[in-house]
Amino acid sequence: MIKKILYKILWFIGRHTRIHLINKALVEINYNNIIKSKKYSEPKNLINFGFKVYSQSDEDGILEEIFKRIGISQKKFIELGVQDGKECNTTYLLKSGWSGLWVDMSTDENKLRLDFRNYIKENLNFKKERITKKNVNQIIYGFYSDNDEIDLLSIDLGINTYHILSEIKVNPRVIVTEYNAKLRDKIEWIADYDEKKQWSGDDNFGASLNSFKIMLEKKGYYLVCCNIIGVNAFFVRKDLINSEFINDFSSSYHYEPLKLWLLKKFEVEQKITI
Repeated sequence: MIKKILYKILWFIGRHTRIHLINKALVEINYNNIIKSKKYSEPKNLINFGFKVYSQSDEDGILEEIFKRIGISQKKFIELGVQDGKECNTTYLLKSGWSGLWVDMSTDENKLRLDFRNYIKENLNFKKERITKKNVNQIIYGFYSDNDEIDLLSIDLGINTYHILSEIKVNPRVIVTEYNAKLRDKIEWIADYDEKKQWSGDDNFGASLNSFKIMLEKKGYYLVCCNIIGVNAFFVRKDLINSEFINDFSSSYHYEPLKLWLLKKFEVEQKITI
């Protein structure tokens, strides 16, 4: 608790001094140098289209470009793990006229319903519940049926992300999932499933990118991108893949190492309101 308080104080001081501006400028320069590297010279590389509106970093732009390439069906989404909803992968879509379902056990439901009062029940359904392998489909099918085509499923559930995603029966057109970038591009590794354990901020969570790739290929999806900070991986259903995507769906090609220091580039400068 003391560390958190000290961090907030130092962050507040730094933000309102030149230190914040200098750090922001340095990160921007480094980001531009990364984007100019040979790896991203391919015009089809989705990272070149990344930007932030409400996502953690560049996910909003990557998703927008994916749907430009494959089209949009019913403008429906599911996001599992949203916290307060102000920095997740579907808020920009919600503001753009999409509708969907959010599920999270950690969310302050009263505050979320106040912040998103213009969307709750109209375009947005929220369910406060702990998601497990056993109940995930029951939760989803409580709001959707097999006749609904979900455009996007986004999932970030810490330790159990891989296990829960592997059990989901709906077949959305696009899936975004958090992966464990520490384990590089070739290793197969999956965290042990534990319904009661909460992620403590360590490196024991989710699964390696290659493990997600193998599992989702069996479900009928191809890996098309990882975001620039090495947190989220993007998969498109095989029947929607076309010539606008790079014809390499391997984890070796798309893997991005963890670069959380780049979050400074995407840091919010103003208070977020919905």
